[in-house]
Amino acid sequence: MTNKHSFTWRKGIVLSATFLFIALVSVSCKKKENQIGLNAIDQNDLLASGGVDTFSLITYSFVEDSTLTKNNVVTLLGSYNDPTFGPVNAEIFTQLHIQAPNPNFGDLSTIAIDSFVLGLVYSGYFGKTGNQTIEVFEIDPSNEINKDSNYYANSTLLSGSTNWVAPGASVVNMNSENITIINESEVPSQLRIHLDTNKARSIIEDTETMPSSFASTDAFGDYFKGLHIRTANGTQSSGQGGVFYFNLKAASSKLTIYYTQAGVKKTYDFYINAETTHFNYVNMNNSGKPIQNVINNNALGQVEYYAQAFKSRAAIEMPGIVNIPANAVVHSAVMTLPVSHQTGIEFAPAGAIAVLREDPANPGKYIGIGTAVYSSVKKNYSFDLRFHIQQIVSGELENTKLVLSPLFFNSSADRIIFNGSQTMNKMKPNLRILYTEF
Repeated sequence: MTNKHSFTWRKGIVLSATFLFIALVSVSCKKKENQIGLNAIDQNDLLASGGVDTFSLITYSFVEDSTLTKNNVVTLLGSYNDPTFGPVNAEIFTQLHIQAPNPNFGDLSTIAIDSFVLGLVYSGYFGKTGNQTIEVFEIDPSNEINKDSNYYANSTLLSGSTNWVAPGASVVNMNSENITIINESEVPSQLRIHLDTNKARSIIEDTETMPSSFASTDAFGDYFKGLHIRTANGTQSSGQGGVFYFNLKAASSKLTIYYTQAGVKKTYDFYINAETTHFNYVNMNNSGKPIQNVINNNALGQVEYYAQAFKSRAAIEMPGIVNIPANAVVHSAVMTLPVSHQTGIEFAPAGAIAVLREDPANPGKYIGIGTAVYSSVKKNYSFDLRFHIQQIVSGELENTKLVLSPLFFNSSADRIIFNGSQTMNKMKPNLRILYTEF
């Protein structure tokens, strides 16, 4: 509507997704100012003027072809067995840089290695805290992490066969709320992995026998390709385990040699910083689980459909929008998506979701519409689609499917179980539209 002068409202209509016409309102208007908008009609009066029909959206899940994991702010490590989605396992591949070029350790015979520790600063977790078995390997010299390459959730590199974790130190309590004390000072909570001190000794000795390999960060990168960090938890029971989040760019995320030289305590650090590259390998096995059934048969998504970080997204089609007249002004369009979740269960829905639409010009690519925050009280996500629906009605956009996924799709273990329109649960997905035809 481009007319900014007086006009007469012809119809006030409240729709559910089946688009039931429930009210006819005629109002004479003589004011010169534009009456189009949320304040033009009392929405509560309109909503109260008739019933609302129930409506089933077309809902299902689909697999994402590839998810970038390179240099995310949050990096994942750990494993758990999700009752609905199956086993999840996350591993880290990362470069390291030397503290400074041309390190000089002096007389090596006076050095005693106290410990060799890989510290990773926590950023949270998904699942359950507790013990997990950690393994650390050197990336094979025939491989390398290329800063100009893209790395995805299914990317891996060949690693050496020797586990660097110190004997007896492989089982580690993983908990982002653990207190970490270093040199009698409390520091940001971190996972502390104790490595074999013989590896530290070997590196220090190489600074003397292979000085050119420590002359620059590039030279060190040729000498040492990086670390592969993973868990080896074996088969976990359903509902057990967790995936933990780490900030590898934090100053305290580093590999440190603690040593004593001539009675003086010293350290030498290898950093994971802005100049290094890291990525996640994330394996999710949905085989035999409800989500895989929906992916294989979209019709099953009418009962329950799913979204899982790194792997799958939820899809919603709204074919009934074609029933809205092209000359309609949309005043409100609210979509409410209830989820299946019992309060207190560790595997909670994602705290927020991204609401996207397909880009017809770029298949497989999405354009953001907005976000929605999970309500733990109502157990749903609710978001405004007014502008999106208006553009479809006006012919500016194609009525392509909506795509929903955890907001941190490539940097979390979040997942969501949505109720479909044929769910046995009380709450069903709903799209409620208020518009005026003129």
